[in-house]
Amino acid sequence: MKLLVFTSLYPNSAQPQHGVFVQTRLRQYLARHPGSASVVAPVPAAPPVGPARWTRFRQIPAREELAGLPVSHPRFFAPPGFGDRFRAGFMARGCRKALVEQALAFQPDLLDVHYAFPDGVAAATLAEDLSDALGRRLPMVLTCRGTDLNLVPQIPRLAGQVRRALQRADHVVTVAEALRSVALELGLAPERVTTFRNGVDIEHFTPGARSAARDRLGLPTEARCFLAVGHLIPRKGVLELLEAFARVHHGCVEPVQLIYVGDGELAAALVERARELGVDHMLRMVGAVPHAELADWYRAADCFVLASLREGWPNVVLEALACGTPVVATRVWGTPEILDGCAAAALVEPGVDGLASGLAASERLDARAARPWAERYTWDATSDGLHALYTRLVDEAR
Repeated sequence: MKLLVFTSLYPNSAQPQHGVFVQTRLRQYLARHPGSASVVAPVPAAPPVGPARWTRFRQIPAREELAGLPVSHPRFFAPPGFGDRFRAGFMARGCRKALVEQALAFQPDLLDVHYAFPDGVAAATLAEDLSDALGRRLPMVLTCRGTDLNLVPQIPRLAGQVRRALQRADHVVTVAEALRSVALELGLAPERVTTFRNGVDIEHFTPGARSAARDRLGLPTEARCFLAVGHLIPRKGVLELLEAFARVHHGCVEPVQLIYVGDGELAAALVERARELGVDHMLRMVGAVPHAELADWYRAADCFVLASLREGWPNVVLEALACGTPVVATRVWGTPEILDGCAAAALVEPGVDGLASGLAASERLDARAARPWAERYTWDATSDGLHALYTRLVDEAR
């Protein structure tokens, strides 16, 4: 099977953690079902001046090799503050030449697209061009992962674009049943949408001695440590988590830490708010950490906390459980599908009150149940299901 992957959610040399979940699924699939893949991962054309979050795109090379796979990064027009209505159209225009050339050179069996907007909309716009260039129909699978279904279709100016992209795809994959339900509400026939959940690499994310992990990371041996991993952005609930932590632990005599691993627009606000709440001495801001190095952070924590307001299928909770660490997570979208019934996890309502209750009750979670629960979610079933789907679609397109 030869997969032409199209997604802006893919790591690059300047942003090695960006879209790592897409790369992981692809690598796991190719490891179990040998074939080949070529990745087209568009990035915005960076203006010469402006915020660092935009100018950093200039550091991304036009082509590179990541984990043994060729990755190209065509640019598309996406000026800051321009709005989303035209983003998919700009992406399609900016990527058409690169995508067609890559298809002609690679001769793929299937177009594998990730994220409904803007990627899926752009790919659906270009699907006919690709088939015309190849002289045969190229089937397209669109994987939806969270906000692209649980938020974007609620925006009137974007809803029609997403619906058309879903209808033009040969098949739609969702990473949680909660997202599949949304796809059905948007008009997809049940036989055209399938849930294939993300798995966890249980060979990489393994339990280990907490004291040894803390020594390696420079964390205090005796402190009770709460860990959050992810982008420091509003929908991840990071400020709400800080407020909840302060409510539960302000004035605590026993040593305790709240550790954020990740970066984002709220980093400075977290530090300032921690100072206002009087818990700045308990806060540790780590910054972004390579995905391959996260295991020690999970092992070092007494509890992992996911405070998100929206999620599709959060891989981080499985990674924490695989490392033997209990989890407190908000009851949103696909998260309950992972954690319902797990004695090592507590599901709470999003917001400060729910998170505070979860933090207060976290010591009662059964860490012994964490690893066995994670072992239920290997990548094998997902890879096999995808392979069966891809094979059927390719056969039907012939």
